[in-house]
Amino acid sequence: MAKKQWSWRRVASYGVAGGVGLALIPFAVPITVLVYLVVWAYTWTHDQRARSNLLGILPLHPRRVYQCARALWSGMLDGLGGPTLAIIVSYLAGKLTRSSRTQDTAVRDIKYGPAAGHRLDLFVPLAQGDGGGQLLPVVVVFPGYRWSKTKRARMYRPMAQTLCAAGRFVVLPRVGGKDAQVDDALCDFHAAVQWVFANAVNFGADPRRVHLLGYGAGAHLCMLYSLVVPLKTWYAQADRMAQDAQLMSTRAADRRLRAWLGRIRRVARPVAGLVLVSGVFDLAAQRRYEASRCIENVSATARTFGALDLAAREDDAWSPAAIVRALRRRSAFIPAELFAQSVLLIHGQRDSTFVLAQSQRMFRELCDVDVPRVDMKIYANLRRVDPAIALLAPGSPLALSLLGDIGASLEKVREDEDGGRGRKQQQGRRDGEGEGQRESVRESSRAATETRHSPASSAASAETGDEGSGDYFAQRLAASLDAPRRRVAIHSK
Repeated sequence: MAKKQWSWRRVASYGVAGGVGLALIPFAVPITVLVYLVVWAYTWTHDQRARSNLLGILPLHPRRVYQCARALWSGMLDGLGGPTLAIIVSYLAGKLTRSSRTQDTAVRDIKYGPAAGHRLDLFVPLAQGDGGGQLLPVVVVFPGYRWSKTKRARMYRPMAQTLCAAGRFVVLPRVGGKDAQVDDALCDFHAAVQWVFANAVNFGADPRRVHLLGYGAGAHLCMLYSLVVPLKTWYAQADRMAQDAQLMSTRAADRRLRAWLGRIRRVARPVAGLVLVSGVFDLAAQRRYEASRCIENVSATARTFGALDLAAREDDAWSPAAIVRALRRRSAFIPAELFAQSVLLIHGQRDSTFVLAQSQRMFRELCDVDVPRVDMKIYANLRRVDPAIALLAPGSPLALSLLGDIGASLEKVREDEDGGRGRKQQQGRRDGEGEGQRESVRESSRAATETRHSPASSAASAETGDEGSGDYFAQRLAASLDAPRRRVAIHSK
């Protein structure tokens, strides 16, 4: 057996590698200690079990600490990556130099509910319509940094002012509070939306064009709120046919769903549209994803929904994707009028907090249930898409893209309403023509009876029947042409 030959190059490479390793040892030890301290500090401040058993919950295994530190680093990049820092610096520079001052048109601290904290800000556009008395759409924004309360609602005021400048009313409510649960925030949001429905005409808005805009946790709650009308309709019909009807896959999930649904009362009508940015719509998939990153006990999802029983699938009661899927499977027919008429999903492809698969699944479920208009916009080179940050600089490419997508989604509802009126008028004319044709069929049938089915009268009757069937198939063709349209756009700039 030949002996291994050692060349001077191999000896030099091993020597250099060993020297670099020895040189990094003094730095590796403090870096490791620093990583452990950061992970432990985050666990201490974000894990709900820390008050009772702090030493027992601190991660010790190097792999778990590494995964948790990596997830925290990715979350920081989600918040500060991409154009975020440049937009913030530009906004602050404009504030300091007073070169980007915008007129504040907000009417603040309007009371919308009985509680002391039930307040909202109404942003009024300066140019209201085209002077012809046209009512403008209204956008209700749910700030999405937390499920339980809108603590950072002030961060959304520049975004609301930018949306308002485009010619629409914007409502920014404050919901939830200290120690509030998810259903408490959802009830407060419901009260704010119902206030908008009741008072829209008074301040010049169209109650038929109320849209919801949410980001992150706010997108999740906006989607949940839009399902209140179809859920109440399904349970009302199912309970008449069978006592204790079950919609969800397990009894525990169904009881949980009925519990928060029962707290929402007097829903006036479905909202016109939804704009959902970087949302989470499947809690079970989100918690599995967080468990793979070793942050299942310190994430915002865990702090909000950590008490839910995973074995009993109670998280399905708070998952819009699971609810829509259950409605589709348990219902023979769901009228499209019960859902929002337009849904726009926006997500960053590289988002590591709420991954793109969340919006993709919600998009598929909404398409399967035949929501009239469902669009999805994917930003290929971005991590997290935060409208509160992006719209700080209205002239940036990202802000222009978001404003264009939101404006197009709001205008589609108006086009559908105008088209719906035209189709109803056309349908009325068709119904009148059809009634005349049915009357001619009756007359020809009577004539055929009187003449004992003479050849001439039978031919006339057959000809009239062909016209009736032609009108029927023309209506079917028109209905097929009005089928829901879906669009997926990928923004790569």
